[in-house]
Amino acid sequence: MDVIVQAAVERVVVYPDRARVTAVADCELEAGTHRLLVDELPLVLEPESVRVAGQGTARVRIQSVDVNRHFYTETPAAQARDLELQIEQTQDEMQVLADDMARWQEHGKYLDGLRAATVEFAKGLSRGRTTVTDQANLLDFLRDQDVQMRTAVRDLKKQERDLKRRLQKLQNELNQQRSARPRERYRAVVEIEVLAAGAFRPEVTYVVHNAGWQPLYDARLRQTDAGQTVELSYIAQITQQTGQDWTAVQLNVSTARPALNQQLPELYPWYLDVYTPPPPMPPPQARVRMAVAAPMAAAAPAAEEMAIQAEFLSLDAEISTATVSSEGTAVTFQVPNPADIPSDGSPHKTTLQQLLLDPKLDYLCVPKHTDAVYRRATITNNSSGPLLPGSASLFVENEFIGRTNLAYTPTGGELELLLGVEERITVERELKKREVDKKMLRDVRRTRFGYEMALQNLLGTAVTVELHDHIPVSRNEQIKVRLESPRPTPTEQSDLNELEWHLTLPAGAKQTVAYEFVVEHPPALRITGLSE
Repeated sequence: MDVIVQAAVERVVVYPDRARVTAVADCELEAGTHRLLVDELPLVLEPESVRVAGQGTARVRIQSVDVNRHFYTETPAAQARDLELQIEQTQDEMQVLADDMARWQEHGKYLDGLRAATVEFAKGLSRGRTTVTDQANLLDFLRDQDVQMRTAVRDLKKQERDLKRRLQKLQNELNQQRSARPRERYRAVVEIEVLAAGAFRPEVTYVVHNAGWQPLYDARLRQTDAGQTVELSYIAQITQQTGQDWTAVQLNVSTARPALNQQLPELYPWYLDVYTPPPPMPPPQARVRMAVAAPMAAAAPAAEEMAIQAEFLSLDAEISTATVSSEGTAVTFQVPNPADIPSDGSPHKTTLQQLLLDPKLDYLCVPKHTDAVYRRATITNNSSGPLLPGSASLFVENEFIGRTNLAYTPTGGELELLLGVEERITVERELKKREVDKKMLRDVRRTRFGYEMALQNLLGTAVTVELHDHIPVSRNEQIKVRLESPRPTPTEQSDLNELEWHLTLPAGAKQTVAYEFVVEHPPALRITGLSE
C-alpha cells in the first residue's frame, strides 16, 4: 500500500558550500507492508545522501530507500502556483478588454456607415423627407458617439498597458520561481514493514547544494572602565536556492567542510629524457611532388614521422581532483530562535557570537607615503573555533571607518586590524641632505642622502609607534649602498634594506629619527631610481 506523506523541513545544518536538511512528517500506519512516498524533495539534493529514520507508536522496520524523479502537472510550490493563478486571471482580464475593444471597433464601423450616408440624408432634406433639425440632431449624435468611442478606446488601451506590465512582472517572477522550482522533483520511496499499527513520524535527511554561508564580521573598538576592548561580532550570511523554503526551522551553522567525494591525489612517474628534435619537414612543394611521384613510398616515412612526433608529444594525462581542506576544529553554531530562509537567493544574516577581545594597541606609520599614523589592534582568537575568511566592517565606538578582509585565524591565532587613523599622533619626513663628494677616491663617485622624521604624541598616554622606511637596494655589483649614522639604530633591517623602528613616545613627547645613506658608483655609470 502506498502512503503519500508531506514532509516539512524541521532542521537544517548549513555548511559553507552546502546544507544538510531534515524533513519530518506524521502518518498513521496499519500493520503490513507499505511504501512511504515522500514527495517534493528538491532537485539539488544528492540522491546518495538520502537517509530515513523515524519513531512513533507504530513498530516499523525500514527495508529500503530509493530516490527517483517525479513530474507534476503544476509547479509544486505554493508561491509558484499562486503566480500561475494570477497570470491566468490577468490573461482573462486582457481577454475582456479585447472583447470590449472589438465591440467599440464594430461601433466605429457603424458610425462610419452613418457618415457615409449623409449624401442620402441631404437628398431627403431637398425632397422634404427630413428637416434641418433632424439633420442637426444626426450630426450631434455622430459627434457624441465619436467622442464616447474614442474616450472608451483610450481607457481600454490604458488598461491594456497596465495589464501587460502586470503580466510581464508575474511572468518574470514565475520564471524565477520555476528556475528553482521546476515541475519536477525528487521523490523518496521508502519500503517499510509495519509490525504493529500506530502513529509514525518519519525523518528524511539529505544533503543539498545551492546553499551555504559565508562569515561577516563587525569589529568595534570600545573604551570601557577597564580599558580598551575589541568587540567582534561573528555573523553568518546564509543564502539558499534549493527550491524549498526553510520556514521556522531549527538552524545550525557549521564551519566544517564536508565532501561527498574524497579522493587522495595520486602521484605518477615523473620521466626525464633526452630531447630528440623531429626531422625537418620538407617544403610544401616538395611534399606534393613526393606524394605524386611515389605515393606508396611516401607513406612509410610519413608514418614514421608521425610516430616520432607522437612519441615526443605523448604525456601522461593529469587527473584533476578535488582538494580537501581541514583546518582547525569544526564548530557548529545553533541559532537559538526558529529561522525563516526562503529559497530566493537573498542573503539572511544571523549573529553567531559576540566576542570581547583584549587588544594590544600600537601605531604604524610609513611617512614616505603618507603622514597618517594608523591605529593597529593585535588580538588573539580565544573563541572555541576558528574565524573563517570573510569581510569585516570596522568601527571605533559608533563611527564606521571602513572595511577589511580577515584571513583564516585558528583558535589561539593572532589577528591584526587597522582601526583608522589617529590624528593626535603626527609624523613628518624631510630630506635634509643630498651631497655629492667632489673628491674622487679610487675613481668612485659618492652621493650622500640624509633624512629626518619627526614624531609627536599629542595623546594623554604613552604609545608605541612602529615606523617603517627604507633605503635603496643595489641591483648591480658596481653600485654600493651603505646605511650610515642612524639615530636611533633601527630595530630591524631586512635584506631589501627595509628599516623598522619600534619607538615608545610618552604623553606629549616628541622624537626625531634620522639616518643617512651613501651611494657609490663609477662616475661613468648612469644609475636610475634615486629621484625622490
